[in-house]
Amino acid sequence: MKAELFRKGDIAVILVILVAVALFLGIQSKQTDKLEAVITVNGETVETIDLSLVKEKQIFEFDTTPKVIIAAENGEIYFEYADCDDKLCINCGKLSRKGDTAVCLPARTVVTVSGSDVGVMTY
Repeated sequence: MKAELFRKGDIAVILVILVAVALFLGIQSKQTDKLEAVITVNGETVETIDLSLVKEKQIFEFDTTPKVIIAAENGEIYFEYADCDDKLCINCGKLSRKGDTAVCLPARTVVTVSGSDVGVMTY
């Protein structure tokens, strides 16, 4: 007796799943977010950077104690230097996704990445 690897119903289910995955990936690739980094010092917004436009390295320094230096490049933003003891803000690494946040508590400096949908149709 000859054993079948797939039945007709199995092939139909596999095809439906593959089509659904292809459609999902196609829709996801068309949804782009405009990423913005917001830098606040002492609770006040001091800089807003459109990360999608940042290609070359940009340095941001503010009058904080201890001193911190924030760098942005290639669509990412991060604490490059901090004159504090623990350096937790530097250890947060590079922020590049919506919702990423890094904080230097001694300098009261916060970097947050936020996003907004681009290409949304309104009527």
